[in-house]
Formats: sequence, structure tokens, C-alpha cells
Amino acid sequence: MMKQYYNIDEISQIIKEQKHTIRFWETRIDRLRVIRTHSGHRLYNYENLLLLKKIKDLLDRDKLTLDGVNDYFSKSKSKKNSYNGNIITDLKDLLALLKSSK
Repeated sequence: MMKQYYNIDEISQIIKEQKHTIRFWETRIDRLRVIRTHSGHRLYNYENLLLLKKIKDLLDRDKLTLDGVNDYFSKSKSKKNSYNGNIITDLKDLLALLKSSK
């Protein structure tokens, strides 16, 4: 069963990225919106997890800058078919990640 929310430690392990890097991305990527508890802890939903995975791919594989990632998301937002294709790719990537982490 899939969890509804993940903490930053879990996200860090799943996408294999440092926690301080994920926090930095939150300040620079417009589309990344994180839920905060009353005590200030970050909670990431499934959509955030997919988005973080995509951000990591764009930075590592495609060698985009953070501004380039923002541009990518703003352009793909206007192209609905492209966006749906990205979701399918992200879901396949996430499924492979989850299977390999067991």
C-alpha cells in the first residue's frame, strides 16, 4: 500500500539526493509545493515525489539548470499531451525505483 505522505528522510532515500539539496530545490522550483505541519516539518505527497524525481532527472541526465527546470515545467504545462507523457514516464520510473528499494 502506498503512503499518503513522506517525510524528507524517506524522500531523500527514495530519490537518492541529499536533504539540503531537496530543501534548496523547494526555494528555487516554482512548481514544487510542500505541505508543512504545525511544527514546521515537511510532508511530501505522491505528486511531490514524482516531481522531485523528474527534477533530479532533468538536472542530472539533461544537465538543465534550476532556471531551465522552471522553464521546462512552464512549457510542458502548456502542452497537455506532453505533460501526460511525462506523467507516464515518471510513474514507470517511480515503479522501478520502488521495486529496487524493496
